[in-house]
Amino acid sequence: MKKLSLFMLVGFLALFIAACGNSNEDNGAKDDEKLEAIEAKLDVPEKGEKGQTVSLSTKVTQGDENVEDAGEVKYEIWKNDHKEESEMIEAKHDKDGVYKADKTFEEDGMYTVQVHVTARDMHTMPKTEIVIGNAEAGEHDEAGEDHHHGDHESTVSIHLMKPDSITAGEEADMMVHVENEEAPLEDARVRFEIYQDGQEKHEWVDLTPDEAGKYSGSYTFPEKGSYNVQVHVTKGEEIHEHTMETVEVQ
Repeated sequence: MKKLSLFMLVGFLALFIAACGNSNEDNGAKDDEKLEAIEAKLDVPEKGEKGQTVSLSTKVTQGDENVEDAGEVKYEIWKNDHKEESEMIEAKHDKDGVYKADKTFEEDGMYTVQVHVTARDMHTMPKTEIVIGNAEAGEHDEAGEDHHHGDHESTVSIHLMKPDSITAGEEADMMVHVENEEAPLEDARVRFEIYQDGQEKHEWVDLTPDEAGKYSGSYTFPEKGSYNVQVHVTKGEEIHEHTMETVEVQ
């Protein structure tokens, strides 16, 4: 009887160890999957003509997999040295992880095209340049020599990630992804300035650092309507940038 009990105990221990081993292997596989970053390959022509439609394309992948379920893909476009006048264009999924949009440029010049991709709790925002019409590459650098501080071409990229739907009276969680020279910007001070047009009082919300280059915070919008959410990013004396987005509250 004792030999039988001992045999059964050894058998249970073997099964337990095997189960733990499988569990660890599964967790390891899941961890590896989580660590696999998304990649966005931005495809924009080097040159275009004023008044003609230019096709913008981005292929989003995670490892060998095409990402067809991205939460958001937007193209931000601005004429160089005029980022404060940037335009956002929503992209639509075409096929095989490729997201497309069209843009018609109304003026000659050098433009920056930056794609903001949010997918699977990750974010990336590569950028490139396009020459429209008679402009020559690099001409904005020559012009920039006489610009005052604040008129330079910023190396800081700011992207606000917010819920698809925001309800008045309910706390809305939001996140800001910040890069400087295409690398996550850490140890910065990031704040929301929230107000409605014609409103004298502006609400300020300090964001909390999260992962590298990510800052999170929340705000309860008091009533329905359109709100301006301006994101301020500062770090030392070198960086003081901001961007603004309109938020609709239901």
